[in-house]
Amino acid sequence: MKNLSPEISTKISNLLSTMGKVSVEAISEAKSKFENNGEKPLGILSYLLEDQKITEDDLVTAVSRNYALRKVILNEQSIKKDALTKLPKDFIIQNEMIPFELNGRILKIAIFDPTKSTLVGKLKSMTGCNIELYITKPSNIDEALKYKSITDLSAEEPDKKKNISSQPINPNLNKNIKVPTTKAGSGSVVVDFVDQLLLEAFLTGTSDIHIEVFRRGDADIRFRKDGVLEMQEQFKSLLMDNYNAVVTRLKILAGCDISEKRLPQDGKLKFKNPSPKSEDDIDIDVRFSVIPAKEGERVVMRLLAAGPDLALEQIGLDPDDYDKLITAITAPQGMVLVTGPTGSGKSTTLYGAIKHINKPGTNIMTAEDPVEFYLKGVGQVQANPDIGLTFESILKSFLRQDPEVILVGEIRDKSTVDIAIKAALTGHLVLSTLHTNDAISTIVRLTNMGVPNFMVASAFSIIVAQRLARRNCKNCLTEDVKATKESLLQFGFTEEELLTFKPMKGAGCEECKNGGYKGRQGIYEVLKKSPGLEAAILKDARADELLVAAVTDGFKTMQVIGRNFIKSGVVSVKEYSRILVV
Repeated sequence: MKNLSPEISTKISNLLSTMGKVSVEAISEAKSKFENNGEKPLGILSYLLEDQKITEDDLVTAVSRNYALRKVILNEQSIKKDALTKLPKDFIIQNEMIPFELNGRILKIAIFDPTKSTLVGKLKSMTGCNIELYITKPSNIDEALKYKSITDLSAEEPDKKKNISSQPINPNLNKNIKVPTTKAGSGSVVVDFVDQLLLEAFLTGTSDIHIEVFRRGDADIRFRKDGVLEMQEQFKSLLMDNYNAVVTRLKILAGCDISEKRLPQDGKLKFKNPSPKSEDDIDIDVRFSVIPAKEGERVVMRLLAAGPDLALEQIGLDPDDYDKLITAITAPQGMVLVTGPTGSGKSTTLYGAIKHINKPGTNIMTAEDPVEFYLKGVGQVQANPDIGLTFESILKSFLRQDPEVILVGEIRDKSTVDIAIKAALTGHLVLSTLHTNDAISTIVRLTNMGVPNFMVASAFSIIVAQRLARRNCKNCLTEDVKATKESLLQFGFTEEELLTFKPMKGAGCEECKNGGYKGRQGIYEVLKKSPGLEAAILKDARADELLVAAVTDGFKTMQVIGRNFIKSGVVSVKEYSRILVV
């Protein structure tokens, strides 16, 4: 077994730690041995194996999950001659990859070193086959290379007619292959690729998947994790060769028209997270969007767990603000609005509120587009503007369904806000979202939409504006020496405050995968209606005047709360600047 790169060895060990297979202390000890005693084929993984901290099965599971490769165990009988002859003997030995099965035009190859996945394009060019990579134990690779079927191979290249390695790799090869409609496991490269993509996204805590194509067939997949997009190189080669087929497969799963490539389409698909115990399987809903970009269709998918997993008390609200929100959502009437940009956690807050008040004695109706989470005991309606089932029409029907609580997924136009406001003024509790920057601008937005000031002042009970920030990793917390006094003063800190704390950041360690961040922290501002604020709204006050009135009555802005997180070391100056500084 040739040496793994230190980076890959460290990455796999970190994944094993995340999976709970090995402790951080054991990894540190193995790293120390590696640095002191010289190299071994698997780097620090060799020492973990020698000390029996992990097994080869653990290694295979970690690589399988991280690189979306299926597992295989090789023996002499399972390695077929027609597959072996597809690649030169020297190439097989040098790259430690074993072609073991040929099904039509699909060549299955076993590897252990996950970096070999970058050779998929070359392998396809050399063999004229679609390539399916599998992961096996490093010892299994070593044993297989000694099998007679491999040692007896001719050192010459395979049949020249079949070998096209001298030809340039065509990035458009097989882009128009027909996508089978059979289930995963049928042998289809594209079907398996999509299944592995979705599962990998779920296992790594991804909120959004971005799939896009550029000039000359170049294509990328990015995962949004903790609010930041990250490139996923392990999918690149196969995606480039099968881009149109992958998009078509996703369209089929999402119920979209595969023949329509000129217009945007939205859809929804669902998959299961396979767990060792079938009763623990989790349904994952995926919101699908495709648009016709310049070089080809662009796909974005949002992963939604099948149920809201966070209660209101868990999302990170300040105790006083939490009490204010609970008072508002348990009131018999009024309007509760949650605002913030896409991906800021608005749905989590709203569903947490519904979950808190969902009782058999309360009739709750929701109008959503799409229905993101299933809630038992709640009447949920999926909007469909194409057939006239708009938020406006749904709300009108709701008022004849005897509801106590109404949730509107989003207030988008004047007709919807008019009905929502009137419902809030006539004995209903109304919850909804708006896309505004902060709580104060939400009031301004409502008046700009044509709602009279007196109705805004009377209807709204509370407005929650929020952001999601990446938390500093506690394991590698260190002083942020790059945070200058001048920048901190610009953020709103006073000279006196700067004497009471030191800004911190995560330096990067194995626990946070050298990113410096681990987990996310909600930053909320909760604007409760008060006499002073109500008077300012009735006077048609400007936004800055509304803010003064709210602060006078005890309102704390997101900037104030964010600065408190900087003081306590929870959030770095860089992260504060990314999400709260305009």
